[in-house]
Amino acid sequence: MILPAPRSVPRGTGLAALGLGAGYLLHLMHLLGWTSGSPEWALGPYLLVFLGSAALIWSLAARTEAPGAWRWVAAGTFCWGVGNALYTLGNVQAGVLGFTDPWFLALPACMLLAFRLFERRWPSLPSREARLDVAAQVMAAGAYLWFFVLAEQMQSAGPSLLSNLVAALYPLSDLVLLSLLLAQTWRGPDGAPRGMGFLAAGMVLFVVADTGYTILALRDAYEGHMWPDALWPLAALLFAAGAWQAGRVRPLTVGAAPRRPRSLWYGPLAPYSALLAGFMLLGAVRLPLEARGALYATFFAAIFVAARQTLTLRQLEDSRARLEFQSRHDALTGLGNRRQLHLTLDRCGSNAAGTGLLVVDLDDFRFVNEALGHRAGDAFLQRTAATLRGQAAALNGECFHLSADEFVVIVPATREEQVRAAGEALRRALREPVTLEGQVLNITASVGAALRPADGLLDGAALLRRADLAMKEVKRSGGNGLRLFDPLRDDAAASRRVMIETRLRGAAERGELQLHYQPQLERGGQRVHFEALLRWQDAQLGAVSPAEFVPVAESAGLMVSLDRWVIAQACRQLAGWRAAGRPWQVAVNISPPNLVRPDFLPFLLRTLREHGLPPAALGLEVTERLLVENEAEARQTLQALMDLGIEVAVDDFGVGQSSLSSLLRLPISVLKVDRAFVTELTGDRADGQAAFKVVQAVVGLGRALNLRVVAEGVETPEQAQLLWELGVDALQGYWIGRAAPPETLSEQPGGPAGAAARPAPGLV
Repeated sequence: MILPAPRSVPRGTGLAALGLGAGYLLHLMHLLGWTSGSPEWALGPYLLVFLGSAALIWSLAARTEAPGAWRWVAAGTFCWGVGNALYTLGNVQAGVLGFTDPWFLALPACMLLAFRLFERRWPSLPSREARLDVAAQVMAAGAYLWFFVLAEQMQSAGPSLLSNLVAALYPLSDLVLLSLLLAQTWRGPDGAPRGMGFLAAGMVLFVVADTGYTILALRDAYEGHMWPDALWPLAALLFAAGAWQAGRVRPLTVGAAPRRPRSLWYGPLAPYSALLAGFMLLGAVRLPLEARGALYATFFAAIFVAARQTLTLRQLEDSRARLEFQSRHDALTGLGNRRQLHLTLDRCGSNAAGTGLLVVDLDDFRFVNEALGHRAGDAFLQRTAATLRGQAAALNGECFHLSADEFVVIVPATREEQVRAAGEALRRALREPVTLEGQVLNITASVGAALRPADGLLDGAALLRRADLAMKEVKRSGGNGLRLFDPLRDDAAASRRVMIETRLRGAAERGELQLHYQPQLERGGQRVHFEALLRWQDAQLGAVSPAEFVPVAESAGLMVSLDRWVIAQACRQLAGWRAAGRPWQVAVNISPPNLVRPDFLPFLLRTLREHGLPPAALGLEVTERLLVENEAEARQTLQALMDLGIEVAVDDFGVGQSSLSSLLRLPISVLKVDRAFVTELTGDRADGQAAFKVVQAVVGLGRALNLRVVAEGVETPEQAQLLWELGVDALQGYWIGRAAPPETLSEQPGGPAGAAARPAPGLV
């Protein structure tokens, strides 16, 4: 999938390339003798190619990712062109150290500096084996250079020793460049830089031309305008082509696998190619017959050893490739894993606009494992992965599997509407029913999406974080939805959640937590019940609502410590009240995961004993979620609590996922009608007919199951009267009394209730 559009090259680049090509053709025609004219006339096209290529490389350098390196390439090309101009105009002879040699030798020096900058921009980090391979091949090339060029040059040296050394500097410097060129073939996972292929081809031509020139010069056979003169300007054109290619940013393919640094054959054969070259050179040396036979035998033995080693190394390369694939892909789904996702996001780059990222989290997936088993859960994940992979391919994107029920999809997008449409397409595909183990499953998904801003300055990790924050907001809203990240809204919400979690961890130690107690008025006024409600007044955040900090505590794993603090504080308060002659009861809210912990019941009993309280003094309230998620684990604990005389109430009954069969099986004693139904009750029963019938049904259910029924959210005398008439056992709400600190409570918490709570005349 192509994400960013390639950068455009400067205007006139095409015309400049045509001009350089025409100049090279004129130069080639002159070398072939198809044109006539003086050497000075032929210098024009030659200079046009070199100086024009240098100018073009310089102008394109600013658009590459390594402008400094390409400017050094331009400088070296320019120096070579100037050296040729001076050589032709000055008619400098090969046997004299003239003022042209520094210009010629400047090109290898500039190339060396350019490669240093390339290496700094794209570190190849070759292994020790790769360095040894390069050294072996360079030494083999050096052996050929010595045998065919330098040795002959040293033997023929006389008064012209200095000129011969200068001439030898050309192939020697090219030998250094050859080592750099070979090192580029052992690059890291991202391969060679853009344009390096043309640059390498040009360097090869320079090495060949320089070596040919040196051999011809040593034999006094170089007469100018020979075949090396055709290769040098062609190399300059290749340098310019490399700069042009480097100026066009490589299109980034989402999910594309990194290129292998070497093929399975070329890597293992690299050192043996140098050995083979050495044997071939020895074959050209005149040796006695017995030595030649030993040489041939050794050569073929080395060939067999090399073949055996090559097969072994190929097997190692295959194993390495498999391990590399496994380290980047999920074994269950075959999708890229978190490591592959981050590598893909890194390749996209911080300046690649037009990327949309969607985090897909399956809602309540754990129920699939619990109901059908983990094998069915794995099969469901595989089908989900296949669905998302197909949708991602249709959207020209890529899919990844991060955790058990979390996937990520990257798609090309430049507008929020495109990302939103992609998210809706994913949700529609996932809503299709899936049949497993004879069961039809309908799983929804929470999708969070984020779009890389138009400035392209957001990196991949931040983009993933934004989509993840948006997905979590969907989860907190009940799931089964799509949300696009809003920087103004979601960043502030995430920062506040982090602050709440950080401050909440030390709130109890700082004395910022407090229990407020809301009274319950029971029919007949036989006893007084209170519900303990946790309040938090932070020094920095101010008053934080339980609706805000409780979800944070649940996700951060803080509910166990908070629940235990609440139980300890409630027991301490109960002990104080009972010492003052007030045998009241307090109910505390307990999170379902805490209730099913094996150490919960021992902690509860120990706390009651420490404060000298009977178990019946404390009540527990749990949400309907316990009935659905933890029924089997909770049954034993609830039965033990009931045996001790501790009341257990189901809070907010009627608004969650209550199971009537669970009510029959679980040992509970109280149903609390949610305030949502009580609020709808009015003096005119017709106005709140639906709510009236719901409360009536809950009261009837409680009577049938021998459960006490408490109505929450009572705010008016009319509501209280209706609830008494419906048969509830107790009332709780603002009309009965607001939650307040313990020191402000009286023995008559339901003060005004006495008039309207008939037949509950008062409290004792």
